[in-house]
Amino acid sequence: LRDMEFMQFHPTTLYIAGASRALITETLRGEGALLLDCNDVRFMPEYDEACELAPRDIVSRAIQDRMRKTDSTHVYLDIRHFDKKHFSKRFPLISELSESFDIDVSTDLIPVRPSAHYMIGGLATDEKAATNIKNLYACGEAASTGLHGANRLGSNSLLEGLVFGKVAGQSAIAGLNGGSNYLRHIKIKYDIPTSDRSRLDAVDVRNSLCSLMWRNVGITRQGERLTEAEEIIKFWQRYVMDKVFDAPFGWECQNMLTVSDLMAQAANQRKESRGVHFRMDHPEPDDKFARHIELCHEM
Repeated sequence: LRDMEFMQFHPTTLYIAGASRALITETLRGEGALLLDCNDVRFMPEYDEACELAPRDIVSRAIQDRMRKTDSTHVYLDIRHFDKKHFSKRFPLISELSESFDIDVSTDLIPVRPSAHYMIGGLATDEKAATNIKNLYACGEAASTGLHGANRLGSNSLLEGLVFGKVAGQSAIAGLNGGSNYLRHIKIKYDIPTSDRSRLDAVDVRNSLCSLMWRNVGITRQGERLTEAEEIIKFWQRYVMDKVFDAPFGWECQNMLTVSDLMAQAANQRKESRGVHFRMDHPEPDDKFARHIELCHEM
C-alpha cells in the first residue's frame, strides 16, 4: 500500500442533524458563494489571498481553525445574493436538498464543515494497473497510480478511472490469454465456527475509530497525536482482529482498523507537510520526503 497518508478532505459538506453528509460543490464558491463563521464574519481573506477560491486543503484547514476559534461545529456558506431561479436551475440537486431541510437559500445560510472525501493512496499499481500480487489489478480510488501527486484536483479521479479502468481490464484479459487457467475448484467450507463476541461491541469500536481518526489523523496532524492513534488502534486490534465474524459489518470493522493503522503509520513517518498532508510540527515541505511511502501489512 502506497501514499496512505494522503487523504483529501472536502471543505464544504452539508452539516444538518439527520441529513446525509452531502457534498456542497465548490462550484458554488467559484460563482461567488462566501464562507461565514458563526458570527457572520467572512474569514477566508484572513487565510489566503485567493479567499474562497483557495485549494481544498487550505479552505479545509481554514474552516477547521475558524471552528476551533469560535467554538462551533460548523461554518456557513452564504449564497443569499444569488438569483434564486438561476440557482435552482444551475444547481438543482443542492436546491432540492436545501428545500428538503427547510433552508431558503435566499434568506438562510447553509451550514457546512469539512469531511473526509477521497483517498489518494491505495494499492500501488504500475502503468498496466498491476499490483505486486500476480493477476491482481486495481483502478479508481482503491489504487495509488501517482497521477494525483499529493493533492488531487477536482474531477481528475473521473479521468483516472476512465483511463485505468480500461487499462486494468485489458491487462487482465491479456493475462488470461497469455497463460493457462490455474484456478482450482475448491469446496467452500460453510461450517466455520464464529467467535464468542458477546463482550465485543463492534459498533462502538467502529464509532470510536472514526472519532479517533478525525481527531488525530484528520485535516491537521501532529507527531504525538499520530503516535497516540497508532497505540490506540493497535490496542483495539488485539481483541478485534482475532475474532471470526459471519457478517460484513465485522469484516469491515477489522479492515478499517488495518487501513487506519497504516494511515497513521504513514502520516507519522512523513515528517513534513505536502499537499493534503499537513503536519503542525513540520509545516513546510522537506525534499528528503519527495518520495512515496510504501507499507505492507502481513496477514
